[in-house]
Amino acid sequence: MTKSPFKFYITYFAKKHSAFITRKAQEPNPVGTAGKIFTDRNGVNRYIYWDTDAENKQGGFGDWRHATRTWNIKAI
Repeated sequence: MTKSPFKFYITYFAKKHSAFITRKAQEPNPVGTAGKIFTDRNGVNRYIYWDTDAENKQGGFGDWRHATRTWNIKAI
């Protein structure tokens, strides 16, 4: 996969929701940490990305999420 746009929508199938979901994301996160694309030891493709709308543990917004298998990215 090529480099992601700075701000984008990511769509993928989420087992947790048993449906396709779309999230607003950015790469890198606000402090400059980049996401990561890799294949895990079970052969599953994974993309760790910064979800800009997710509520984090500190009560603010923005948190890391995992997309698995396949995903689509659309620039904002």
